[in-house]
Amino acid sequence: MAAEIVVSCEGSWHSGNTRSTACIENLERSGGIGSPSETVCRTLQMMISRLCHSRGFLVLAVLLLFVCHSGTRLRRGTNERNRLGSNNSLSRIAGSDDPYVLLAEADRLYWLNNGFRAAPLYAKAERLLADKGDIRNEIHAKVGRLRTEAETMSFVELSGLLNEQLRNPVVQDDSRLRLWCLIAKGYTDIEVDYRAAKQDWREAQSLARKVGENRWATRASGELGLIAFLEGHFARAARLVGGALIVTMASGDVGGQIRFLELIGNGFEEVNRHVEALKFFERAITVADAERDSGFPFMAYEGKAQALIALGKSDEAGPILEKAMAQARSQKRRGHEAQLSILLGKLSAQTGDRKQAIAYLKEAGQFATRVQFFRMEADTLFELAKLYGDNGDVATAATDAVQGLSASRRVGDHYYLPRNLTILAQLEARRGKVAQADALYKQAEDAIEGMLMSVDQPYWNSSIAGSMGQAYLQHFELLCRRGNITEAFRVLERIRGRTLARSLQDSSAFRAAESKQTVELEKNVAGVQARLMRATSTREREQLLDKLVEYERRLGWAWLKPEVPRRKLQVVPLRRIQEDLRRDELILEYVLDDPSSFCLSISRRGAHVRALPAGRREIEGLAREFIDEIHSKGTGARISKQLYELLVKPIPETGSATRFIIAPDGILNLFPFEALRDAQGGYLLESRIISYVPSGTILDTLRHTVRRQLAPKNLLAVGDVAYDDQFRTAQTLQLSETNLGRIERSVADLSGIVLHNLPQTRREVKEISKIFGPDAVVLLGKDATETTFKKEPLNQFRVLHLAVHGFADMLYPERSAIVLGVDPTSGDDGLLQAREIMRLGLNAELTTLSACDSGMGRLQGQEGISNLVEAFLVAGSKSVVASLWSADDTFASALMEEFYGRLSYGEDVGQALRNAKLGLLARYGEQASPFYWAGFVIVGEAVTPVLVNREPKIRENVVLNKEK
Repeated sequence: MAAEIVVSCEGSWHSGNTRSTACIENLERSGGIGSPSETVCRTLQMMISRLCHSRGFLVLAVLLLFVCHSGTRLRRGTNERNRLGSNNSLSRIAGSDDPYVLLAEADRLYWLNNGFRAAPLYAKAERLLADKGDIRNEIHAKVGRLRTEAETMSFVELSGLLNEQLRNPVVQDDSRLRLWCLIAKGYTDIEVDYRAAKQDWREAQSLARKVGENRWATRASGELGLIAFLEGHFARAARLVGGALIVTMASGDVGGQIRFLELIGNGFEEVNRHVEALKFFERAITVADAERDSGFPFMAYEGKAQALIALGKSDEAGPILEKAMAQARSQKRRGHEAQLSILLGKLSAQTGDRKQAIAYLKEAGQFATRVQFFRMEADTLFELAKLYGDNGDVATAATDAVQGLSASRRVGDHYYLPRNLTILAQLEARRGKVAQADALYKQAEDAIEGMLMSVDQPYWNSSIAGSMGQAYLQHFELLCRRGNITEAFRVLERIRGRTLARSLQDSSAFRAAESKQTVELEKNVAGVQARLMRATSTREREQLLDKLVEYERRLGWAWLKPEVPRRKLQVVPLRRIQEDLRRDELILEYVLDDPSSFCLSISRRGAHVRALPAGRREIEGLAREFIDEIHSKGTGARISKQLYELLVKPIPETGSATRFIIAPDGILNLFPFEALRDAQGGYLLESRIISYVPSGTILDTLRHTVRRQLAPKNLLAVGDVAYDDQFRTAQTLQLSETNLGRIERSVADLSGIVLHNLPQTRREVKEISKIFGPDAVVLLGKDATETTFKKEPLNQFRVLHLAVHGFADMLYPERSAIVLGVDPTSGDDGLLQAREIMRLGLNAELTTLSACDSGMGRLQGQEGISNLVEAFLVAGSKSVVASLWSADDTFASALMEEFYGRLSYGEDVGQALRNAKLGLLARYGEQASPFYWAGFVIVGEAVTPVLVNREPKIRENVVLNKEK
């Protein structure tokens, strides 16, 4: 990325238009253009020029971002308006008979994405230049006119016309004119064949650098990023588009900023990260609104509406679509009108108006076919296929899907191919063409696998996998119906927990050395978050959140590594998983879907797929009700029995196993099976040891593939963080009989939070450290800071215990954090966040997050869940104990002390946690709601005892034998 930025930013304050010298001179004489920049712009240009050749450029871009974006850019816009005058002045320019003035103004408007107002100026200039015999500038005007009128003709035809111009000897002999033609062709070809567009933009970028048109070189880089996305090369796409955005913001290129903000927003939207997508769409609209002469940001409005529809906010999406549609019709932007019709069709389908949805989609499809917008044609046909398929008209749906796949292959996009293949495969399966469906699913999965191998950012990997998981789910069900359990398991394992699985199989997958850029950007993120936690006004909070999103994206781009060949994910065969298991163990891998859900049960003796007596919707509804009742500290007895009847009882193999290893799906990631009650009313905890894993492949990897030398130190424990002075808004609660057991380890959000001290954690940590002996390292009070924790040799500890506040961010999972103290002399904010945790390089047998919500996270479809547990497993911990909800301070401490006491008896992690919970139940009986004990669960390897620095005690109350 650094290389791209260096090339793109050199001379970035010069004009990006391809105007001839005569054209510029004429405009200057007419008063249409003044000096290239103000003094401040010259100063910034010199600073950027110097730093373009250093690794510090990205940091400078961040520091200057808001100066350039909020100040310089607007001043430049104001100066341009002052020079060109008011709308009346612009009208006078349009009435001018000087073709060079017209051409310069058309180019300026085109640079601002305002083709609507540029089009008549190009047309008039073209006629006048023909009369003058200025062939060079006539071609320039003609190409501009063709591009601005593009949506009124076939893009295939337009591409051909532009190609003719490129063969013109005048164009071939003029590098700047050739550049102009290539730019126009690149924007055209992206709609019909991305491979041709790639060639266009590569040559355009090379030419732009050669002739010093560096702002066009930057834009070409961003367009190549879009093409990389369509090819499925997500890391390359992020580097190119992200780098282009940074440079356009620094150089004041308003049109470029809008374009790349829209593209980044579309990227987030494609992987179902709708809230993040909205941030970028809204910023694009804001930037466009601030520049009066900017074109209407259709893509931003379309993307915003699509994100709102996906979030179920139809009432907000409707007015946005209506406003954009009115603009499209008034400007005769037929392509955007058709795209908006597709979105209106989706909106109608969501609100139940199928007839209107089909009408909108057919209208859009007819236009796309007529003008040969192949990508739009494919989108329309697949949306229609889904609607017809849902209504039972499978034959019509299949016909549309076949035609859509043909159009999709013509444009050549790799990214959308799996989606299209999956839709067609499902329809073929419904028509009884099982072999064809099986082949189509395999093609889709292979395409997804190829794309995911290029991703080296964990949450992008999870998001992409989650957004494409439907192919695996449907293929799994098809194979189950055919009785092919071995292949069904293999398909499921290719998507389940693949981010974590890949990390465990390739320890360097998501790790990279710190650079000056990443260090500085981490400090910027920390600074914004520290301010956010003190923020009290809504306006200030919104501004800080916007800054946070921008800094996080820059940090993500800075972490991206050069693309290198990566190993394919190795799915462990079913037979090997069975051999891994002890005779008392049973894996229960759940698959939730409608109308049927399934459980794949795996033991040493065999593997079976069992259909469950309820679909996803019913199970999710009961699960939410169950979780809500537990959160309110009720018993949940009735609902837990219902869930037991749906999830456990239908599986005959559960009768003989004493250890359940749950591989959950969907909402099952968020509640504890231990709290389910059987027909007799007993908790499942009382008869079973329960642990959790994302997939069978991950269990095998944790048990056998990871070969590490045992860490030499036994324990690093953190507690009693001095929260009371941390943000100067927190309060210290005095411990008394009235508030014992009521201090919960939770953080509501990052705005105006109040962090209460956790007085019980000092005793908790001290008692646990006694079990491990004098070699244990303990960080308490003022020493329990993020800075101090990260300075410890973390890869030298077998056990990490963190008795702190914590929180899960369900929208931005990489922000989820455990909250430590703040060292005012460092740049840390006290938040040890998931994105930081993944890079810690641990060698722990066990990490215990004695904090609230540490097991909560963002559900990522068939990929699983993104949370702090995953982060610690990626970092190198073999097992993690975490909480699914707010942890009560007193009960959590009692449970943890009992847990570690059990470990010291020689019990394995699963046994120890179970027996600690049984101890609380024995002590408090029915008064101990599942809220107090069931939330703590063990994820990962649960059968290995943790070596404590002392001889094991005689075991007490060990209910189950460790049979192998």
